[in-house]
Amino acid sequence: MAQSNDSASDILSAVVNGENATVSNSLNSQRLAMQFSTIDYVLFVGMLLLSSLIGIYYGFLAKTKQNTVNEYLLGGKTMHIVPIAMSLIASHISGSTLLGVPVEIYTHGTQYWMFIMPALVVAVSMIYVYLPVFHDLQLTSCYAYLEKRFDKNVKMMASTVYAVQNILFIPIVMYVPALALSQVSGTSLYIIVPMISAICIFYTTIGGLKAVVMTDALQFVLMIIAILVIICLGMAEAGGWTNIWEAAERGNRLQFFNMDPSPFTRTSFWIVLFGLSTTWVSNLGVSQSCIQKFLAVPNLQKARRSVFIFTVGLIVVKSFCCFTGLVMYAHYETCDPITTKAVEKNDQILPYYVVEVAGSVPGISGLFIAGIFSAALSTMSASLNTVAGTIYEDFLKHRNPNASEKTASNIMKIIVVVLGLVEMCLVFIVEKLGPVFLVTLALNGTTTGALLGMFTMGIIFRKANTKGVLWGTAASVLLLSVIVVGSFSVPSNNSTLPLRTDGCDEDLINGLNITTTAMTTHDEGFWLFRISFMYFSLIGFITVIVVGYPVSLLTADDSILDERLLTPFMRSKEYKEKAKLTDRLFEAEYAQIEQKEFEMKNMEK
Repeated sequence: MAQSNDSASDILSAVVNGENATVSNSLNSQRLAMQFSTIDYVLFVGMLLLSSLIGIYYGFLAKTKQNTVNEYLLGGKTMHIVPIAMSLIASHISGSTLLGVPVEIYTHGTQYWMFIMPALVVAVSMIYVYLPVFHDLQLTSCYAYLEKRFDKNVKMMASTVYAVQNILFIPIVMYVPALALSQVSGTSLYIIVPMISAICIFYTTIGGLKAVVMTDALQFVLMIIAILVIICLGMAEAGGWTNIWEAAERGNRLQFFNMDPSPFTRTSFWIVLFGLSTTWVSNLGVSQSCIQKFLAVPNLQKARRSVFIFTVGLIVVKSFCCFTGLVMYAHYETCDPITTKAVEKNDQILPYYVVEVAGSVPGISGLFIAGIFSAALSTMSASLNTVAGTIYEDFLKHRNPNASEKTASNIMKIIVVVLGLVEMCLVFIVEKLGPVFLVTLALNGTTTGALLGMFTMGIIFRKANTKGVLWGTAASVLLLSVIVVGSFSVPSNNSTLPLRTDGCDEDLINGLNITTTAMTTHDEGFWLFRISFMYFSLIGFITVIVVGYPVSLLTADDSILDERLLTPFMRSKEYKEKAKLTDRLFEAEYAQIEQKEFEMKNMEK
């Protein structure tokens, strides 16, 4: 790989770490060759331009303008299931996923690949537990459910938690691709972030949900192409699938069933199964951004089909990300860039790999960055659209209930702009937070468990009441805040698998003070702070139920509950019988209408 401190490796390192070192003319030429070419810029700018044009079309040129709440937030409930599913995948696969998951596999093995089981748990939960309730009620904001089930205070708490969660999460999502672009192009983050954020704010503001969904679909395609190109180049360079798998086996990376029950292990089969399942059910099953899209299709049957397509697509895309980690490991098996200081942060390995393996091929860097940014933009646009809708519906609408549809739409557009500017400013503090993958899951864990607990109490537990859910949620958020803050005060869990440098150039090794670290687990600090970050959501969820349900039982009242607020399998027998009778009457009435229309057509003929 490297030859000396004046080698191509140092130039690659300079590109990845954003350094401005002085080098010879020949090395400057090498550095420039690895930066963006004209083709790279065309691909990247083309993606941004197409996204903007989609927003312009739905904002100004389409027959149906985005001037009503129904159009702006639900796309007029006429969206097709395929773009909805693609949009959901693109929104869920953020830039931190595309960069973070390969690094997770590279440094900690394939245990995370068992996310396939949580993905199936999410699909079943959405189809049979959560989605039927929201479709029966047909609410613009899923948090309006909490007001119907409990009261306004619960809705306000959930909406606040959701808004805070997104405001904290989106800057991380935007920082990751901005860092990658800065690494391969040499452009400052202070130029990249405002430019990209402005484009996302623009098409989200004027185009509403339809623009968000269609740009997500476009960006999903680019994302897939970028991942596949990287994998194909890596497989060609490594000599095929067999060599990659054998290298992973030699490096002890193939760890699918670590059955260690300890909650202090960084990842294990149980941590991935229970921890990720809780996080994803919250992020997908009771998230406004997802529920809003599921309600944008005409009926529940099509919503369930979109869940199925989404689940399959999610498993495929994330599996590609996991395999990318093995491809990288095969390339760096005997000369790890982390140990040799070729990269400063783990999150920089994939951009470094792309530049080194394919940087000389015109268009590859642009395609890679376009794919990374596509993931980030889709997540950010979905967040801006849904948080704006949540803020208006849950915090502002009641102040002016007689506002026209156009006025409401314009207010939400203003909220999108303000939120976008706030999140853009917060991007610049993200780099001080630590590894992106860990920070993302930690921040999500603080709130996702609480939100899932609130909805689950209402949807499943008939006797849950307002006092119970408020006490449970408050306890959950407080506990998780303490755990998350405390987790950064204890020594890091150094469970990184062994990384080799025996294949590196001797001059490079002699110039570095390299020490090999064995895989260990941290055992210092308070035990609560040493729990795996993947368990954060589960802890928050359990806390809401454990605290909230007993309080509900102690403060039970005799109020009559609308059975539609419960998931179908928890509804009373009497309600189910009435619902079946209503369905039969509706079907009979609909059949009569169809028969009359058929007879009228025959008479006309």
